[in-house]
Amino acid sequence: MRRIGLTPLALAAAVAGCHLGTETPGVPHMIVAPVLDSLFVGDSLAARQVFYYDANGVQQNPGIVHWSSSDTSVLQVDSTSGVVHGRRGGFARAIAAAQGIEGSALAVVLPPLQITVLLDSLFLMTGDTMTVPVHVAHQAPGSPTVWFSATANAVFTIDSATGRETATAPGGPVRFVAHAALGADTVADSGTVEVVSLTDTIGGKAGYTMFGTVIRSVRTQARATNYPRRGDSLTFRVRAFILQGSRTVEAIVVTARDSVAAPVSFPIDSLSPTEAGGAADPVCRPNRNWGTWSTIATVPRLDALSRQGGEITITRVVPIAHGLAISGRFAFTGQRLDMYFDPLGALPIRGTFVAPLIPTLDRCEPV
Repeated sequence: MRRIGLTPLALAAAVAGCHLGTETPGVPHMIVAPVLDSLFVGDSLAARQVFYYDANGVQQNPGIVHWSSSDTSVLQVDSTSGVVHGRRGGFARAIAAAQGIEGSALAVVLPPLQITVLLDSLFLMTGDTMTVPVHVAHQAPGSPTVWFSATANAVFTIDSATGRETATAPGGPVRFVAHAALGADTVADSGTVEVVSLTDTIGGKAGYTMFGTVIRSVRTQARATNYPRRGDSLTFRVRAFILQGSRTVEAIVVTARDSVAAPVSFPIDSLSPTEAGGAADPVCRPNRNWGTWSTIATVPRLDALSRQGGEITITRVVPIAHGLAISGRFAFTGQRLDMYFDPLGALPIRGTFVAPLIPTLDRCEPV
Protein backbone atom coordinates (compact mmCIF):
# COMPACT_ATOMS: atom_id res chain seq x y z
CA MET A 1 0.00 0.00 0.00
CA ARG A 2 1.40 3.39 -0.98
CA ARG A 3 -0.24 5.83 1.37
CA ILE A 4 0.48 9.32 2.61
CA GLY A 5 -0.63 10.13 6.12
CA LEU A 6 -1.15 6.82 7.90
CA THR A 7 -1.10 8.40 11.35
CA PRO A 8 -2.30 11.68 12.87
CA LEU A 9 1.29 12.91 12.96
CA ALA A 10 1.81 12.05 9.29
CA LEU A 11 -1.44 13.86 8.50
CA ALA A 12 -0.11 16.95 10.23
CA ALA A 13 3.11 16.72 8.24
CA ALA A 14 1.22 16.42 4.96
CA VAL A 15 -0.65 19.69 5.42
CA ALA A 16 1.83 21.67 7.53
CA GLY A 17 3.12 24.77 5.81
CA CYS A 18 0.48 24.86 3.07
CA HIS A 19 -1.98 27.71 2.91
CA LEU A 20 -5.24 25.96 3.66
CA GLY A 21 -7.65 28.83 4.04
CA THR A 22 -6.93 30.04 7.59
CA GLU A 23 -4.86 33.09 8.48
CA THR A 24 -4.19 35.00 11.68
CA PRO A 25 -5.90 38.42 11.59
CA GLY A 26 -3.49 41.37 11.58
CA VAL A 27 -0.55 39.31 10.29
CA PRO A 28 0.85 39.53 6.74
CA HIS A 29 0.34 36.33 4.81
CA MET A 30 0.86 34.83 1.40
CA ILE A 31 -1.33 32.51 -0.64
CA VAL A 32 0.13 30.18 -3.25
CA ALA A 33 -2.45 28.92 -5.74
CA PRO A 34 -3.57 26.39 -6.67
CA VAL A 35 -3.06 24.87 -3.24
CA LEU A 36 -3.10 21.35 -4.73
CA ASP A 37 -1.94 20.15 -8.13
CA SER A 38 -0.58 17.01 -9.75
CA LEU A 39 1.82 16.08 -12.55
CA PHE A 40 3.54 13.03 -13.94
CA VAL A 41 7.22 12.22 -13.48
CA GLY A 42 9.15 14.11 -16.16
CA ASP A 43 6.44 16.73 -16.69
CA SER A 44 6.60 20.38 -15.71
CA LEU A 45 4.05 22.92 -14.49
CA ALA A 46 4.14 26.70 -14.70
CA ALA A 47 4.94 28.62 -11.55
CA ARG A 48 2.18 28.82 -8.95
CA GLN A 49 0.46 32.17 -8.47
CA VAL A 50 1.50 34.18 -5.44
CA PHE A 51 -0.83 36.56 -3.59
CA TYR A 52 0.67 38.67 -0.78
CA TYR A 53 -1.53 40.44 1.80
CA ASP A 54 -0.32 42.96 4.33
CA ALA A 55 -1.35 43.13 7.99
CA ASN A 56 -4.53 44.98 7.00
CA GLY A 57 -5.54 42.26 4.58
CA VAL A 58 -4.81 44.43 1.54
CA GLN A 59 -3.23 42.69 -1.43
CA GLN A 60 0.22 44.05 -2.27
CA ASN A 61 2.97 43.33 -4.79
CA PRO A 62 5.08 40.56 -3.22
CA GLY A 63 8.25 41.80 -4.90
CA ILE A 64 10.95 39.27 -5.66
CA VAL A 65 9.81 35.72 -4.92
CA HIS A 66 12.30 32.97 -4.11
CA TRP A 67 11.15 29.40 -4.73
CA SER A 68 12.18 26.10 -3.20
CA SER A 69 10.94 22.53 -2.74
CA SER A 70 10.25 20.67 0.48
CA ASP A 71 11.63 17.50 -1.15
CA THR A 72 13.87 17.96 -4.19
CA SER A 73 13.95 14.22 -4.85
CA VAL A 74 10.21 14.39 -5.64
CA LEU A 75 9.70 17.94 -6.92
CA GLN A 76 12.28 20.30 -8.39
CA VAL A 77 11.33 24.00 -8.24
CA ASP A 78 13.33 26.61 -10.13
CA SER A 79 14.46 29.14 -7.53
CA THR A 80 13.76 32.20 -9.69
CA SER A 81 11.02 31.23 -12.17
CA GLY A 82 9.06 28.93 -9.86
CA VAL A 83 8.54 26.35 -12.60
CA VAL A 84 8.04 22.90 -11.04
CA HIS A 85 9.31 19.60 -12.43
CA GLY A 86 8.28 16.12 -11.32
CA ARG A 87 11.21 13.86 -10.48
CA ARG A 88 9.71 10.79 -8.78
CA GLY A 89 6.39 9.66 -7.37
CA GLY A 90 5.32 11.21 -4.08
CA PHE A 91 4.22 14.58 -2.77
CA ALA A 92 6.12 17.76 -1.92
CA ARG A 93 5.46 21.44 -1.35
CA ALA A 94 6.42 24.24 -3.73
CA ILE A 95 7.46 27.00 -1.31
CA ALA A 96 7.39 30.71 -2.14
CA ALA A 97 9.28 33.19 0.06
CA ALA A 98 8.83 36.98 -0.18
CA GLN A 99 8.66 39.92 2.21
CA GLY A 100 10.06 37.73 4.99
CA ILE A 101 7.20 35.21 4.94
CA GLU A 102 6.42 31.96 3.15
CA GLY A 103 3.48 30.32 1.47
CA SER A 104 3.28 26.94 -0.21
CA ALA A 105 1.22 24.62 -2.37
CA LEU A 106 1.08 20.84 -2.39
CA ALA A 107 2.03 18.93 -5.55
CA VAL A 108 1.46 15.22 -6.08
CA VAL A 109 3.90 13.63 -8.55
CA LEU A 110 2.61 10.54 -10.32
CA PRO A 111 4.64 7.84 -12.06
CA PRO A 112 3.85 7.23 -15.78
CA LEU A 113 1.34 4.56 -14.74
CA GLN A 114 -0.32 4.29 -11.35
CA ILE A 115 -3.18 2.31 -9.87
CA THR A 116 -4.55 3.40 -6.51
CA VAL A 117 -6.83 1.34 -4.31
CA LEU A 118 -9.27 3.97 -3.08
CA LEU A 119 -10.31 1.99 0.01
CA ASP A 120 -7.53 -0.27 1.22
CA SER A 121 -8.81 -1.59 4.58
CA LEU A 122 -12.06 -3.49 4.07
CA PHE A 123 -13.99 -4.73 7.10
CA LEU A 124 -16.78 -7.15 6.26
CA MET A 125 -19.05 -9.77 7.81
CA THR A 126 -19.36 -13.29 6.43
CA GLY A 127 -21.56 -13.15 3.34
CA ASP A 128 -20.80 -9.49 2.53
CA THR A 129 -19.67 -8.60 -0.98
CA MET A 130 -17.87 -5.51 -2.19
CA THR A 131 -16.09 -4.40 -5.36
CA VAL A 132 -12.67 -2.89 -4.70
CA PRO A 133 -12.70 0.77 -5.84
CA VAL A 134 -9.58 1.74 -7.82
CA HIS A 135 -8.32 4.72 -9.80
CA VAL A 136 -5.86 4.38 -12.70
CA ALA A 137 -3.75 7.33 -13.91
CA HIS A 138 -1.56 6.99 -17.01
CA GLN A 139 0.66 9.32 -19.01
CA ALA A 140 0.74 7.37 -22.32
CA PRO A 141 -2.33 7.04 -24.56
CA GLY A 142 -4.34 3.86 -24.44
CA SER A 143 -6.46 1.89 -21.95
CA PRO A 144 -4.63 0.05 -19.17
CA THR A 145 -5.54 -3.54 -18.39
CA VAL A 146 -6.67 -3.95 -14.77
CA TRP A 147 -6.90 -7.21 -12.80
CA PHE A 148 -6.96 -8.40 -9.20
CA SER A 149 -5.34 -11.20 -7.21
CA ALA A 150 -5.00 -12.65 -3.72
CA THR A 151 -3.25 -15.69 -2.29
CA ALA A 152 -5.50 -18.65 -1.56
CA ASN A 153 -7.25 -18.14 1.77
CA ALA A 154 -10.41 -19.06 3.66
CA VAL A 155 -11.37 -15.46 4.50
CA PHE A 156 -12.54 -14.10 1.14
CA THR A 157 -12.59 -14.70 -2.59
CA ILE A 158 -11.91 -12.07 -5.25
CA ASP A 159 -12.97 -11.99 -8.90
CA SER A 160 -9.80 -11.41 -10.89
CA ALA A 161 -11.53 -9.39 -13.60
CA THR A 162 -13.87 -7.18 -11.55
CA GLY A 163 -12.32 -7.00 -8.07
CA ARG A 164 -15.57 -8.15 -6.47
CA GLU A 165 -14.80 -9.67 -3.08
CA THR A 166 -16.98 -12.09 -1.12
CA ALA A 167 -16.38 -12.61 2.61
CA THR A 168 -16.44 -16.33 3.37
CA ALA A 169 -15.19 -16.79 6.97
CA PRO A 170 -13.93 -14.71 9.92
CA GLY A 171 -10.22 -13.91 9.85
CA GLY A 172 -7.58 -11.62 8.45
CA PRO A 173 -6.42 -9.12 7.60
CA VAL A 174 -5.52 -10.83 4.32
CA ARG A 175 -3.87 -8.92 1.47
CA PHE A 176 -5.25 -8.43 -2.03
CA VAL A 177 -3.52 -6.77 -4.98
CA ALA A 178 -4.86 -4.57 -7.79
CA HIS A 179 -2.72 -4.58 -10.95
CA ALA A 180 -2.57 -2.35 -14.03
CA ALA A 181 -0.55 -2.71 -17.23
CA LEU A 182 -0.07 -0.45 -20.24
CA GLY A 183 2.61 -1.17 -22.78
CA ALA A 184 5.78 -2.17 -20.95
CA ASP A 185 4.64 -0.65 -17.66
CA THR A 186 3.06 -2.79 -14.94
CA VAL A 187 2.13 -1.42 -11.51
CA ALA A 188 0.23 -2.61 -8.45
CA ASP A 189 -1.37 -1.37 -5.27
CA SER A 190 -2.75 -3.43 -2.42
CA GLY A 191 -5.17 -3.51 0.45
CA THR A 192 -6.46 -5.92 3.06
CA VAL A 193 -9.71 -7.65 3.91
CA GLU A 194 -10.67 -8.54 7.46
CA VAL A 195 -13.86 -10.49 8.10
CA VAL A 196 -15.09 -9.64 11.58
CA SER A 197 -17.44 -11.69 13.77
CA LEU A 198 -18.61 -9.81 16.86
CA THR A 199 -20.06 -11.82 19.75
CA ASP A 200 -20.99 -8.99 22.11
CA THR A 201 -21.53 -5.24 22.03
CA ILE A 202 -17.83 -4.50 22.42
CA GLY A 203 -15.19 -4.00 19.80
CA GLY A 204 -16.02 -2.85 16.31
CA LYS A 205 -13.63 -2.00 13.46
CA ALA A 206 -13.61 0.44 10.56
CA GLY A 207 -11.30 1.62 7.83
CA TYR A 208 -11.55 4.74 5.72
CA THR A 209 -9.60 6.73 3.16
CA MET A 210 -9.57 10.38 2.19
CA PHE A 211 -7.98 12.18 -0.74
CA GLY A 212 -7.48 15.83 -1.69
CA THR A 213 -5.75 18.50 0.37
CA VAL A 214 -5.73 15.94 3.17
CA ILE A 215 -4.63 12.40 2.27
CA ARG A 216 -5.62 9.78 4.78
CA SER A 217 -5.84 6.00 5.16
CA VAL A 218 -6.64 4.64 8.62
CA ARG A 219 -7.99 1.68 10.58
CA THR A 220 -10.12 2.71 13.53
CA GLN A 221 -12.56 1.54 16.16
CA ALA A 222 -16.28 1.65 15.34
CA ARG A 223 -19.55 1.88 17.25
CA ALA A 224 -23.16 2.36 16.20
CA THR A 225 -26.27 3.24 18.14
CA ASN A 226 -29.99 3.87 17.80
CA TYR A 227 -30.86 6.73 20.15
CA PRO A 228 -34.00 8.85 20.69
CA ARG A 229 -34.07 12.19 18.96
CA ARG A 230 -35.13 14.99 21.21
CA GLY A 231 -38.94 14.93 21.21
CA ASP A 232 -39.06 12.44 18.33
CA SER A 233 -38.32 8.85 17.27
CA LEU A 234 -35.04 6.96 17.00
CA THR A 235 -31.99 8.16 15.08
CA PHE A 236 -29.06 6.01 13.88
CA ARG A 237 -25.42 6.98 14.21
CA VAL A 238 -22.17 5.19 13.37
CA ARG A 239 -18.78 6.49 14.50
CA ALA A 240 -15.34 5.44 13.28
CA PHE A 241 -12.87 6.95 15.72
CA ILE A 242 -9.25 7.02 16.88
CA LEU A 243 -8.48 7.24 20.58
CA GLN A 244 -5.32 8.39 22.33
CA GLY A 245 -5.93 7.22 25.86
CA SER A 246 -9.53 8.18 26.54
CA ARG A 247 -9.46 11.15 24.15
CA THR A 248 -10.95 11.03 20.65
CA VAL A 249 -8.42 12.64 18.30
CA GLU A 250 -10.16 11.86 15.02
CA ALA A 251 -13.61 10.66 13.99
CA ILE A 252 -15.97 10.02 11.12
CA VAL A 253 -19.60 10.40 12.21
CA VAL A 254 -22.54 9.48 9.99
CA THR A 255 -26.06 10.15 11.27
CA ALA A 256 -29.24 8.89 9.62
CA ARG A 257 -32.63 10.29 10.59
CA ASP A 258 -34.22 6.83 10.82
CA SER A 259 -33.13 3.98 13.05
CA VAL A 260 -31.59 0.76 11.73
CA ALA A 261 -32.99 -2.72 12.36
CA ALA A 262 -32.31 -4.42 9.00
CA PRO A 263 -30.15 -3.92 5.89
CA VAL A 264 -30.90 -0.53 4.37
CA SER A 265 -29.33 2.37 2.44
CA PHE A 266 -29.62 6.05 3.30
CA PRO A 267 -28.54 9.03 1.18
CA ILE A 268 -26.08 11.36 2.90
CA ASP A 269 -27.13 14.98 2.53
CA SER A 270 -25.30 18.24 3.10
CA LEU A 271 -24.59 19.83 6.46
CA SER A 272 -23.90 23.57 6.48
CA PRO A 273 -21.54 25.39 8.85
CA THR A 274 -24.53 27.16 10.40
CA GLU A 275 -26.25 23.86 11.11
CA ALA A 276 -23.06 22.28 12.43
CA GLY A 277 -22.70 25.23 14.78
CA GLY A 278 -25.89 24.15 16.53
CA ALA A 279 -28.52 26.39 14.99
CA ALA A 280 -30.50 23.38 13.73
CA ASP A 281 -29.53 20.97 16.54
CA PRO A 282 -28.08 18.41 14.07
CA VAL A 283 -26.96 16.02 16.83
CA CYS A 284 -30.09 15.75 18.96
CA ARG A 285 -32.71 16.58 16.32
CA PRO A 286 -31.28 15.88 12.84
CA ASN A 287 -33.77 16.70 10.09
CA ARG A 288 -31.85 14.69 7.46
CA ASN A 289 -28.84 12.41 7.08
CA TRP A 290 -25.34 13.84 7.26
CA GLY A 291 -21.69 12.98 7.80
CA THR A 292 -18.65 14.71 9.30
CA TRP A 293 -14.91 14.20 9.69
CA SER A 294 -12.76 15.95 12.29
CA THR A 295 -9.26 15.73 13.71
CA ILE A 296 -7.42 17.54 16.46
CA ALA A 297 -4.07 16.10 15.31
CA THR A 298 -3.40 19.37 13.46
CA VAL A 299 -3.15 22.95 14.69
CA PRO A 300 -5.67 24.36 14.12
CA ARG A 301 -8.03 21.37 14.10
CA LEU A 302 -9.61 20.34 10.81
CA ASP A 303 -13.29 19.63 10.18
CA ALA A 304 -15.21 18.56 7.08
CA LEU A 305 -18.99 18.57 6.57
CA SER A 306 -20.83 16.36 4.12
CA ARG A 307 -21.99 17.62 0.76
CA GLN A 308 -25.08 16.23 -0.92
CA GLY A 309 -24.66 13.03 -2.92
CA GLY A 310 -23.18 10.47 -0.50
CA GLU A 311 -24.62 7.23 0.80
CA ILE A 312 -24.36 4.89 3.77
CA THR A 313 -25.41 1.26 3.34
CA ILE A 314 -26.03 -1.26 6.10
CA THR A 315 -25.32 -4.62 4.48
CA ARG A 316 -25.91 -7.04 7.35
CA VAL A 317 -27.62 -7.00 10.76
CA VAL A 318 -27.16 -10.02 13.05
CA PRO A 319 -28.13 -10.68 16.68
CA ILE A 320 -25.35 -10.89 19.28
CA ALA A 321 -25.29 -10.89 23.07
CA HIS A 322 -26.86 -7.67 24.44
CA GLY A 323 -27.77 -6.27 21.04
CA LEU A 324 -26.99 -6.41 17.34
CA ALA A 325 -23.92 -6.28 15.10
CA ILE A 326 -23.95 -4.53 11.74
CA SER A 327 -21.68 -4.22 8.74
CA GLY A 328 -21.74 -1.55 6.10
CA ARG A 329 -20.00 1.10 4.07
CA PHE A 330 -20.21 4.82 3.45
CA ALA A 331 -19.05 7.26 0.81
CA PHE A 332 -19.45 11.02 0.84
CA THR A 333 -17.61 14.20 0.02
CA GLY A 334 -16.58 16.16 3.08
CA GLN A 335 -16.09 19.87 2.53
CA ARG A 336 -13.36 21.34 4.70
CA LEU A 337 -14.83 23.93 7.03
CA ASP A 338 -11.80 26.22 6.61
CA MET A 339 -12.18 26.00 2.79
CA TYR A 340 -15.95 25.71 2.67
CA PHE A 341 -16.40 27.74 -0.53
CA ASP A 342 -13.24 26.47 -2.25
CA PRO A 343 -13.57 23.44 -4.57
CA LEU A 344 -10.10 22.34 -3.41
CA GLY A 345 -11.55 21.86 0.07
CA ALA A 346 -13.57 18.84 -1.10
CA LEU A 347 -12.39 15.55 0.46
CA PRO A 348 -13.76 12.30 -1.03
CA ILE A 349 -14.23 9.92 1.92
CA ARG A 350 -14.89 6.16 1.73
CA GLY A 351 -15.13 3.63 4.51
CA THR A 352 -16.29 0.20 5.66
CA PHE A 353 -17.20 -0.93 9.16
CA VAL A 354 -18.35 -3.78 11.37
CA ALA A 355 -19.76 -2.39 14.60
CA PRO A 356 -21.93 -3.28 17.57
CA LEU A 357 -25.34 -1.62 17.31
CA ILE A 358 -26.16 -0.51 20.81
CA PRO A 359 -29.66 0.73 21.66
CA THR A 360 -29.82 3.49 24.22
CA LEU A 361 -32.57 5.26 26.11
CA ASP A 362 -30.44 8.37 26.50
CA ARG A 363 -32.25 11.40 25.15
CA CYS A 364 -29.30 12.40 23.00
CA GLU A 365 -25.89 10.73 22.86
CA PRO A 366 -23.03 13.21 22.38
CA VAL A 367 -20.89 12.92 19.28
